[in-house]
Amino acid sequence: MTAEEVIDYFAPSYKSVNAVRSWLASVGVPADRILQSVNKQWLAFDVPVHRAEEILHTQYYIYQHTESGIHNIACPDYHVPRHVQAHIDYITPGIRLLSAGYKDKQMTSIRRQAVKRQFEPDHIHVTVSPDSNTAEEWAELLHPGPCTSDITPTCIRNQYHIPIPSTSRQPLPGNELGIFQSLSQHYHQADLDAYFSTVPSPRIPNGTAPLLRSINGAEGETSNQAYAGEEADLDFEVAIPLIYPQKTVLFQTDDEWYQLDQQKATTMYAGFFNTLFDAIDGSYCTFSAFNETGNCARDACRDPEYPNPNADSGYQGQLMCGVYNPTNVLSISYSGVEASLPESYMRRQCLEIMKLGLQGVTVIESSGDHGVGGRRYDDHSGCLGPDKSIFAPRTMSNCPYVLSVGATTLVDHPNATTRKSCKFKEVAPRTFASGGGFSNVFSTPPWQEAHIQTYLHRANISSLGYTNRNHSLSGVGAAEPGKLFNKAGRGYPDVSAIGEKYLVYMQGYPNHLAGTSVAVPIWGAMVTLLNEERLRVGKRPVGFMHQVLYDHPEVFTDVTEGSNPGCGSQGFQVKEGWDPVTGLGSPRYTKMLKLFMGLP
Repeated sequence: MTAEEVIDYFAPSYKSVNAVRSWLASVGVPADRILQSVNKQWLAFDVPVHRAEEILHTQYYIYQHTESGIHNIACPDYHVPRHVQAHIDYITPGIRLLSAGYKDKQMTSIRRQAVKRQFEPDHIHVTVSPDSNTAEEWAELLHPGPCTSDITPTCIRNQYHIPIPSTSRQPLPGNELGIFQSLSQHYHQADLDAYFSTVPSPRIPNGTAPLLRSINGAEGETSNQAYAGEEADLDFEVAIPLIYPQKTVLFQTDDEWYQLDQQKATTMYAGFFNTLFDAIDGSYCTFSAFNETGNCARDACRDPEYPNPNADSGYQGQLMCGVYNPTNVLSISYSGVEASLPESYMRRQCLEIMKLGLQGVTVIESSGDHGVGGRRYDDHSGCLGPDKSIFAPRTMSNCPYVLSVGATTLVDHPNATTRKSCKFKEVAPRTFASGGGFSNVFSTPPWQEAHIQTYLHRANISSLGYTNRNHSLSGVGAAEPGKLFNKAGRGYPDVSAIGEKYLVYMQGYPNHLAGTSVAVPIWGAMVTLLNEERLRVGKRPVGFMHQVLYDHPEVFTDVTEGSNPGCGSQGFQVKEGWDPVTGLGSPRYTKMLKLFMGLP
């Protein structure tokens, strides 16, 4: 579907629009003053305040925010005829106050209640530590060992049978791989050049870099190699060698003030990802769903505000809406705690991801690195319930329209004596716990139902599941005693790939990184290659691919060993078939290519 077709699909019915227009005309609003928004979600009209009070049978007042001194216009209630009530979600200005913002560029001394930092890149830094740091010894590390100790793009290609794209064939414009970055994660070109010139094949020219799509004043590359972001360097050092000569696109969100602030435990900006969706879909800036319209201005989910009211050095332009086209694949290696955001906020984002999928965009997200726990550094890794024993899902993997990716690690397989002779065996990671579980917000989608029921039976854990979808589960009795997870929820991850011992070059030195952040760009690269082949024969990008993948387990290598501990438990155990540790398994690219090339 095109973006216009998606807007039409979600637009209110002609009956609803006509009913409201007719009512407004009947109370004296001229027809030429009634305008419909570009995304067709709104009707807007301009009238003096006294006429609005007459039409809505109310009185408007000026309210002053006690902390900031900012004034807003609102009313205690309003009334519309019964025959149009079913066609109207809400009216603004109305009973909902707008964001207070700040009186000046300085933080007020009376702060709103802060929320803990919830979103983070999904990787773990495992430093290579030689006996001494001589140039010769560092150079030796750039000659990788076996794939069980040093994962490189060659290991990934051999394991999944991914071909090296031909450099003699021009990559298709418009099929670049999109990669999301934020939270002060910036790549450094010297790191990329060092990596491309020593580790992967084919040889990639120095200077090969992502195309920057800066959102709201965001910076792309850092000029200081010592500050190079592990996540940013990692994503491009995984993705570029797998798809080259196809390009990557960097979607970097928000000015540096917000990127730094959202890493603080005291940040007042708990919202995440909305400014990305604003920039690649202009209709999202004003899209209404689940009583949420546009970016969140509430404490529970406050999004970055523009022009930035917090710092003169911040981005002082207007919020960027619809300035870029989405790429066919969007790789996101950041995740957060599901219980940290309002349900309505997550549902609106998930609906946007569904709309992108209908347009042929595949959104790929990491499942997290905390097993069944919510986050690092808290009691029981941020688990839920009064005794912190209930498993805590991640967002956005909780959205059924996201392709959620877990991680595996390679171990020796019988007869696998060389890097090319045989595939290695994959098991659940051993240096960290790959995220997985069941959402407390989203119910099980139809394509997962049989797989989840089979898993619960094979693991013999159905008795440990509840069906209460209270996503915070913070109060006493919020879940049944002894119950640990929502067995009626969306299960994640969907799929998995290698996520341990990846050899990178960052901040001027070779290192190893682990995490689902390794697996996500592997899948992003593979789906980009699938799309490249489909587009060359006149077909559309795969977009939302879950139903096909769940119907065809033969395009995966099943992972049958390991678990994802957390919350004071062993978490979930890996079983035959889909499981909430490694999903359907790791990819078999040639089989997957054949499957998707056979589809319309």
